Amino acid sequence: MLDTKAKKIVQPVLAALAQRLIQWGWTPNAITVLACVIGVGAAIAVALGYALVAIVLLWVSGVCDALDGTVARMTKRTSAWGTLLDVMLDRVVELSIVIAIASVHKEHAFSLLVLVGTFVVAMTVFLTVGALSTRTGEKSFYYQPGYIERTECFVLFTVMIVFPSMLAWTIWTFVALECMTIAQRMREANTLLR
Repeated sequence: MLDTKAKKIVQPVLAALAQRLIQWGWTPNAITVLACVIGVGAAIAVALGYALVAIVLLWVSGVCDALDGTVARMTKRTSAWGTLLDVMLDRVVELSIVIAIASVHKEHAFSLLVLVGTFVVAMTVFLTVGALSTRTGEKSFYYQPGYIERTECFVLFTVMIVFPSMLAWTIWTFVALECMTIAQRMREANTLLR
């Protein structure tokens, strides 16, 4: 939701950063891979107990993830391969953070497993609707907005990392928001795909 709503505000900043990366010779796919490496680094920091380092790396990863598409569009280098790489490596980052949190807080393994289950269902709906819809947007496929998008995901991960005493509450809030997003996207899919 925040990704979709805040786009007009942050896009000029992203465009300026993207222009600098283009001047330095960065390609969209290289930025995608960098975002993943930094995100996995955040997960390693979580597992080692370096919460502040983890938060900084997580958000730098998120900025890089926003920049790859901007660079691709500005240089007219969008591709099906780049889209696949972006979507897959985003999941690698998210799952690595969840695994790292589970490794530190084993008592929450079940609720984190439920959370991963909601990720799988939400992404299945998102990707299937994107593949089947005749609508298009600036991305390579139709992008369904939802209550939970990447920014909300990172906000909740940040709360989970910084406030471990609130972990159970945060995980189940995350699960509830993922379920609401699944329902929201299914309702839209029912209209789009009939």
